[in-house]
Amino acid sequence: MTQIAIAYGRKSFDDPENRTSSVADQEMFAHAYAQSHGFKLVQFFGDNGITGATMVRPGLQQALAFLEAGKASILIIEDVDRLGRDQEHLAFIRKRLTAFNVALHTVVAGKIDDLTFSFKSIISEQQRARIAHTTRRGLRAKATRGGVTGGKTLGYKRQTTGLQADGSPQDCLEIVPEEAQLVHRIFELYASGKSLKAICKILNNEGIPSPRARETGKYNGGHWGPTTLSGDPAMGEGILNNESYIGRRIFNRRTWVEIPTDDRGFKRIPRLNPKELWVINEDENLRIIEQDLWDSVKRQQAEAREIRDRQFNKTGNPLSGAKRAQHLLSGLVVCGGCGENFVSAGGRWRCKRSQGGACDNASISGKELEQRALSGLQDRLLTPEIIARFAGHLQKELDAQHRASHGRRDELTAALRDTKNRSVKILKRIEEDDDAPRSLTTRLKELEAEAERLEYELAHLPERTIVRLPANYEQFYRKAVTDLTAHLESEHASASRKTIRAMIDKVVVGVGNSRGGKKRALQLQGDLYRMLDFAHCSAGTRSAKHSDKDIKGNGEESGTPLVAGAGFEPATFRL
Repeated sequence: MTQIAIAYGRKSFDDPENRTSSVADQEMFAHAYAQSHGFKLVQFFGDNGITGATMVRPGLQQALAFLEAGKASILIIEDVDRLGRDQEHLAFIRKRLTAFNVALHTVVAGKIDDLTFSFKSIISEQQRARIAHTTRRGLRAKATRGGVTGGKTLGYKRQTTGLQADGSPQDCLEIVPEEAQLVHRIFELYASGKSLKAICKILNNEGIPSPRARETGKYNGGHWGPTTLSGDPAMGEGILNNESYIGRRIFNRRTWVEIPTDDRGFKRIPRLNPKELWVINEDENLRIIEQDLWDSVKRQQAEAREIRDRQFNKTGNPLSGAKRAQHLLSGLVVCGGCGENFVSAGGRWRCKRSQGGACDNASISGKELEQRALSGLQDRLLTPEIIARFAGHLQKELDAQHRASHGRRDELTAALRDTKNRSVKILKRIEEDDDAPRSLTTRLKELEAEAERLEYELAHLPERTIVRLPANYEQFYRKAVTDLTAHLESEHASASRKTIRAMIDKVVVGVGNSRGGKKRALQLQGDLYRMLDFAHCSAGTRSAKHSDKDIKGNGEESGTPLVAGAGFEPATFRL
């Protein structure tokens, strides 16, 4: 009786040198094998471009289902490594074939018994590891020589410059001017305060194709998304994190790790390699982004991560704080009745708890709320008198801190003097006595280490800081206040709103029923430190945190108009 057989073939995507015959050739070999052994081959199943490290292969699953249905009793493959390259998977497949009385035949070695199958399973897995190793080794050697590794990068194209000694092509990267302009524009938009979503919206509205425009499959060809820009900073992923744009190409920054899944497949995740394993090539000719712009973007990203992490610590939601505020006062308005946040909807602000009837505080017009908050900031908090009074209180606080540190200086100086005196006595004894105990040498080293510690602490004690306002500070603050509304209407509104929001600690909406909000009691708490910063930046004066050195005062003391001391609560005013 003629036995019924099916055949299976597979060729992996990671076989660029065609070490394995094609799926079509494997089908041809299977037909020839079946004919020579008197089998009736009724079906061929194949998977083209799928790795043998996973069982999530349509052709393989169809073949197993066909056999388990009892439609054939023989499975023909070219060799065991076509069935898979993972010992666990191969053992599982072997058990399933045995359970349904299916015989396994290979074109290379004929019918396979359990012992031969086990040996070939080990070899198949090791071959895959060997292929991965040699491929990685070749890429590392190419990267070391300055060659191009990896896929296409927006802003660059691969250019072949000749042949190497082994006959393989020698290549390099060249800047594509049109794409480089797009990259530069993306960096400038982000540095100006545009959010990732806003940038993507601009690019999509203008019909500019994304780097994935020519790709098919799971990616949305041509559509820009935030992850295309942001990616993962640690891994160097995303346009805003690609160091190629500052002329720094890095190979072997990460390794892709295969994590097994329940369906005997795997998911690949990147793992950062130690920096000593990175291959770094510096080439200023490939720079697209100037260093100042790159640094500005890195600062913006760090601030965004800090806000996100701070919100995560409060809420446990990793996305909380990742979104930018839609309104000037988003997240800053609280209910004076229950303490819950006010939220904006349909042009009005209302307490979160009012929707469920847990709070009877009425809503307030968003326009009214914002106007009164800005007015309070202008008329009550951003005044020369308030700033001068604040500076006086701050100076007293700093003087108290200086007196405390001065007492510590005397204490450290006395301790250092005593330590050095004891060291001199021990050293003198060691020099005079040839049989001095070794413990004296040990003690001398301890005293020398203690002296170094004391000297370091003395050197890093803070100097007295003078809080000093410019002679024409009233003019500075008047200009800052006058320009406040204009900032919000300028092309840099996003960055300006962020600055103004930083001045406001919170706005408390008092309990009331006035729907318009004009008679409602409002209370504004403002951050005077931020106001100092805002006023000086608005007047064109560099703040201390941006200056290269402190402003010098009388004698050896240093002064600065912006000092963030401790112990000051936000100033509170009724609006």
